[in-house]
Amino acid sequence: MKKEIDKTGEDMLYLITCALHNQTPDKDKVCEMNLTALYRYAQRHTLAAITYDALELLGSSTGEGLRALAKDDTVVSVLTKWKETRDKALRKNLMLDAARKKLFQYMDAEHIWYMPLKGAILKDLYPKQEMRQMADNDILFDAEYEAAVKDYFVREGYEVISYAKENNDVYEKEPVYNFEMHTSLFREAHNEVWADYYKDITLRLKMEEETYQYSFTDEDFYIYFILHTFKHFDGCGTGIRYFVDSYVYQNAKNLDWSYIEGELDKLGVLAFEKTFRSVSMKIFGNGEAVSRLNREENSMLCDSMLAGTYGNLQSEIDKKLHKIQGNEDRITKNTKVKYIIGRLFPPMSYYKAYHPFIYKTRIFIPFFVIFRMVRGVLQHWREMMRDIRVVLRIDQADN
Repeated sequence: MKKEIDKTGEDMLYLITCALHNQTPDKDKVCEMNLTALYRYAQRHTLAAITYDALELLGSSTGEGLRALAKDDTVVSVLTKWKETRDKALRKNLMLDAARKKLFQYMDAEHIWYMPLKGAILKDLYPKQEMRQMADNDILFDAEYEAAVKDYFVREGYEVISYAKENNDVYEKEPVYNFEMHTSLFREAHNEVWADYYKDITLRLKMEEETYQYSFTDEDFYIYFILHTFKHFDGCGTGIRYFVDSYVYQNAKNLDWSYIEGELDKLGVLAFEKTFRSVSMKIFGNGEAVSRLNREENSMLCDSMLAGTYGNLQSEIDKKLHKIQGNEDRITKNTKVKYIIGRLFPPMSYYKAYHPFIYKTRIFIPFFVIFRMVRGVLQHWREMMRDIRVVLRIDQADN
């Protein structure tokens, strides 16, 4: 059965396209929209700012402002919140920019190389900076200075949320400051081929003049962007913002597609990228109707519309179940049992990535399994029950 996007989803895609092309939306079309539902939809995908900018174009064209769209007090309230969200997005971007600049000044002084990632680069390519809402500052840096960088954030009043546990340390400070400091782009637990590809990362980077800042070439940035996107898509799903980012980046750059496709083929994601790129360009570049997408493109877009910005638990578990089952058929009871057993007794790759001591001294694995079960019941029983409910809700074939 073909997946379908509801009207609110299509309305959101339409407003995004209008904003990207500085095109005034059709007033009659907007008046038929459920703006309350659309605001919630856009919020879930972190696309409230760009959709409001489209509505503001319409408001400017009417001479009445957005009052022309305000059918009742409820819509007035929604439009007010929408504008506040857009304005807050701009303020947050400016505050994160200032905090990032201060961090880079410290790192330059201490001769620590660094490279901004993702949103810090992409937001400046949008027609207006606030269109690309940012959650945090993602920075890749020299792992040898991990402790020194932690000390910097502590001195600046940040709370250490996570340190030296995975490949990124997390620091937060009120009201909006959030840094993810990456010591590597990917770990073996993500993908061994990708981890090896970026093992000597500085060899793939170019250094900016008079600073210790590195940067990708345009092509290599896109390659990393696709790998990061696929990691989310293959895990808990990706939201529509990734497609918007893709279109904006392609539109802003003159890319060497022969090189990009060759590298992505090596990394095992070329087929994904071609479909992903096609959806981005058709929807936001050409303004094509969703109905004109082919089956694979439609499926990818629909899955992303349901996922929200960073995916969701049901999408993540559904993907894992289908990997276990080995096909796209409805999930069977046997597949669910295999999934649960796998959660209770994880593979050796889990120990290698997250518990290297246990991996090297395998005699402790039975004791560690019991420890995980007891800890799960005592400390994470709510999360366990939530996962079980999600697994049970996912469709199953009759056995």
